[in-house]
Order: sequence, then C-alpha cells, then structure tokens
Amino acid sequence: MACVLNSGTTLDCRSSLGGVKAVYIGSTTGQDISITASTGVATALTAQGGTINITSIADLTTNGMFEFQQPRQSASLSETGAFSEENGTAFYTSVLSFVVNTLEGEKLNTLNILGQNTRLVVCVKDANDRIWILGNQSGAIVTASTSETGTAFGDRNGVTIEVTGLSPEPMFELNIS
Repeated sequence: MACVLNSGTTLDCRSSLGGVKAVYIGSTTGQDISITASTGVATALTAQGGTINITSIADLTTNGMFEFQQPRQSASLSETGAFSEENGTAFYTSVLSFVVNTLEGEKLNTLNILGQNTRLVVCVKDANDRIWILGNQSGAIVTASTSETGTAFGDRNGVTIEVTGLSPEPMFELNIS
C-alpha cells in the first residue's frame, strides 16, 4: 500500500448532526465478510456465505440483518486510530454504544445471542443518514452491556450494549441507495 497523501479537506458548512438513528446487525457465525470498497467508501457487503448481501438500503433489514432503532441522542459511534512507529503498525478501533429501552426477557435473550457471536456484521446509520461499517472485513463483537431498571421515573429501563470492531483501515462508509 502506498503511503502518499494526495488530497486535503475543505471546511464544510455547519450542517452536520451528532447521534445514531439506527443500528443494523447480522451474525456471520465466524465466516468471512467481503466488502467492495474504494477510497473508504463501500458499495456492497456480503457475509454468511452470501446469505447477508447488502447492495441497497432495503437489504439492511432482510436476509439475516436486524434493525435496532435508536431514540434520539442515546447512541454513539466513535473510532480511534492507533499508530506505532516502533512496531510498524496502524489499526482502528470502532466502538458503538446503543440502547434497547424497556427491560424484558426477550430483549435480554437477544443480548445473550449477540454476546455469544464471534463475528457480527454491524452497520450504523448516523443522524446525517450516512451508514458506517464497524470493523470492516474483520466484523465486530459485543464487548460490554449494562441492564438497568433505573431509579427515578425518568430513568432508562433497558439495556446499553457496546460493540467493538477492529480493522487495519478506518471504518468504511456504506454508500447504497
């Protein structure tokens, strides 16, 4: 891979929003994830031997992918790059924190299934309607969760789930229509 910088960025208008609208998750049962991408933008994602095949927005809620809608201002996605000159390594850690409101046995069972998976396909739709892939071809795993009843009437009664993906490249934007 060439390490030649060939572009910069301009200052955008102040029209970007923070937050996550929806999370889409599918299980690969440890199988490979294939992504068609160029310059950080993916146009297709295939996993689970072709059972998960994402080439359009509609594919995010079919063929083994499941949607977890998010209340406004309750979920976040961040990515940290780690670069070591001494070791000659560069990689990225993507961390998604999302919620499932209303603590119920069925929802806890879903959490348990997610937590047992060794490689998940995770796509996140942000508040700007951009879709991001956690872990790219490496996929992601559930790394933490907190179930809580809350104390006051206005507190969350539900589950907060943390999903982490590792990749040698920054998370890809999934550009599908």
